[in-house]
Amino acid sequence: MRFGKNLKISAVIFGLGIFFVLSFSYINKSISGSVPLEIKTKSETVPLNQVQVIGNRLGNKAPDFTVITTEAKAVRLGDFAGQKKPVVVYFMATWCEWCKKDYEVLSKVYKDYEDKVAILSISLDLSEDIFKLKDYKKKYPALEKMILAQGQEKILIDYSVTKTTTKYALDSNGTIMYYTIGTFSEEQWRTLLDALEKS
Repeated sequence: MRFGKNLKISAVIFGLGIFFVLSFSYINKSISGSVPLEIKTKSETVPLNQVQVIGNRLGNKAPDFTVITTEAKAVRLGDFAGQKKPVVVYFMATWCEWCKKDYEVLSKVYKDYEDKVAILSISLDLSEDIFKLKDYKKKYPALEKMILAQGQEKILIDYSVTKTTTKYALDSNGTIMYYTIGTFSEEQWRTLLDALEKS
């Protein structure tokens, strides 16, 4: 009696199993017959000559950052590229005699470029606060439109800065087109600013 009951249950389970296999096979054939199943992926390719590496070498996209200026405003480097405005990122310190010479010479020429090329000076001395930098900027009235800001450790690392008078010239797209360390003559400043203005 028990054996017969088990046999009936096994037959029912077997029958259900066959039903599901046949049903799945029919559904699969219906789907594949009418609408082929495909895995669609979207890929975009960019020519290698349009890929730009972020870094501190010539031809690299300059690493972005935001600084607080002596006017207590937040300035983001990437915004200059958004405005298609070239910029010189200049690393200085208030105690640097070479920076003083650079600013004295720049004071003679910057009026001709101040609306076309931005100068963003950043102190590499992290102990120099906004108030000290603000007092320092007053010594150079001809550089009123120059942006002066406190330094940050990450910026110094990203730009591999260890010396004052380090200059990075970025074109209107934010690409590094020139890099140097040292003071400039009036002619050198004009040559750099002219090239940036045309970029």
